[in-house]
Amino acid sequence: MFRKFKIIGLFIFIFLTLSIFLYLGFDVASKATTNQNNNIPQKQIKMFSEVLNIVHSKYVDKVPNSKLIIDAIKGMVSSLDPHSEFLTPKEFKNMQVSMKGKFGGIGIVIDKKDDFLTILSVLPHTPAKKAGLKPNDVILKINNVSTYRMSLEKSVQLVRGKPNTFIKLTIARKGIAKPLVFNLKRAIIHIKNIDTKLFGNIGYIRIVQFRDHTSHELQKALTQLEKKHIEGLILDLRDNPGGLLSEASKVSNIFINKGIIVSIKGRNKDNDQIIYAKNKPVFKKPVVVLINSGTASAAEIVTGCLKDHDRAVVIGQRSFGKGNVQDVIPLKGGYTLILTVAKYYTPNGFSIQAEGIVPNIEIKKKNQDDFVLRESELLHHLTSKKAMLQKPQEVLIDKNTKEHKQLKNEFIIKQAIKVLEQEIKKCPNSAKVCYVYPKQAN
Repeated sequence: MFRKFKIIGLFIFIFLTLSIFLYLGFDVASKATTNQNNNIPQKQIKMFSEVLNIVHSKYVDKVPNSKLIIDAIKGMVSSLDPHSEFLTPKEFKNMQVSMKGKFGGIGIVIDKKDDFLTILSVLPHTPAKKAGLKPNDVILKINNVSTYRMSLEKSVQLVRGKPNTFIKLTIARKGIAKPLVFNLKRAIIHIKNIDTKLFGNIGYIRIVQFRDHTSHELQKALTQLEKKHIEGLILDLRDNPGGLLSEASKVSNIFINKGIIVSIKGRNKDNDQIIYAKNKPVFKKPVVVLINSGTASAAEIVTGCLKDHDRAVVIGQRSFGKGNVQDVIPLKGGYTLILTVAKYYTPNGFSIQAEGIVPNIEIKKKNQDDFVLRESELLHHLTSKKAMLQKPQEVLIDKNTKEHKQLKNEFIIKQAIKVLEQEIKKCPNSAKVCYVYPKQAN
């Protein structure tokens, strides 16, 4: 018998700091279960044993059988999909450390594409951000060591280190012929999870990730903004890689108080679950949600929920498309199996797995290329029969080619404010009671 901890929308990245950055976290109560397979193919087991003996006796270097077997298990599990994984006790311990929201490193989120490490997002106020690293940069080398076919675990070992020590990254960037070299000083990364701003009568809140207490922090930030008499809100979920299902559900419940938030369906009925919004006071003013290709997992749950309920206008680029569910299963000896067991669906029954959420208003960059990393580009990614790639209601072109130093000058922010001003005009009493739950999503 072993204990099984259910997690939803697990999004495994490397947070190139102390350890693996693993998202949509530990959720739901544990329960005992036994899973015995009486149909193990004996012929293949004998073949495995034969190959193991040959490698052990004839390989050029002596390798312990225990290592060969562990690596074989790792290969079996990782071949299933990009998010299933077998962790050693040390790897699992590092993962738990990374979930505390305090990291030592440079502050980037990565995954593998075409056997190379690719940056998915860069955290604000970190060495990586200050140095100029960007999403979709490909890491060719870490301290002159090639990353080709390097495991995520190995990259952690190379990148992490004591604060104030240096690390060199060799980067390939779209549109630049020669590799770029960055020398970065490691630091303890303290993640400011909620960032707020005020643009006149419009409030702005960015959620970096969905970790413990995110919903409480969001509610507190909203209370402070409402004291300044905001009439609309921009909720920025760009480059948010995910987090805890419980927090994604609570955040959604801040904006809706009826209907389905998310549903979860798997091969085994034990994994099925429907999460409903609780009837409670909610934020009633107009909302715009900002997303991009780095918006994933828990962030997609919130976006899909608010979009399906017509509670927010979604602006930006199609999201990452990470819509599957993992169990974290503790094993004997401190080992851990992370296994995909289900997929989650938006309130209207759509799966975003490998498709992502399409915004109501799509923002395209002038001369924009398609060099972005999404779930559909990951090796062994899963698909879904209920996935539906919808079309945006409107497409706008951002002709700016330079990055703005001030957030308020970004094209997408200007468009969000414009949309909110239009929505505010539709609401009685200066948007004090705009939200009246216009639609029941099923």
